[in-house]
Amino acid sequence: MKAFLYIRLLSDGETIVYGNPVLDQVKKLSPDVALLDLDSRSEQLVLHYAKQLLHEATQTIVCIDSTTPDAGFGNVFPLLEQVLESENNQLILFRNSHHRLQRMVQARPELKAIVVQDNAALLQAVEQFYS
Repeated sequence: MKAFLYIRLLSDGETIVYGNPVLDQVKKLSPDVALLDLDSRSEQLVLHYAKQLLHEATQTIVCIDSTTPDAGFGNVFPLLEQVLESENNQLILFRNSHHRLQRMVQARPELKAIVVQDNAALLQAVEQFYS
């Protein structure tokens, strides 16, 4: 099973935005991919589904979108730990920079991670990974 998790790390005072056109584009590229959109304020039930999806997927892309380089992890920290410890075939995409999390990923050379600056680069990485 293919999975795509889109995690938004929200800064203090930032409002939650519902709907994500990138997910629609990912679904068009790979109709068989299971999508989940969450943020650093997501409830435990959503986080439970995300952990289950990570566990069951054979190919996973985790896209981490941070509006500031130092946005807090909030409720998603246990999920991020699972991503960092996973031995599954996965790709971590950083949409914008997050210094602390990028250092954590760099400390694990077995993890595949890239920084993408725009939707076109993100979609190209998705297409290459799932093909």
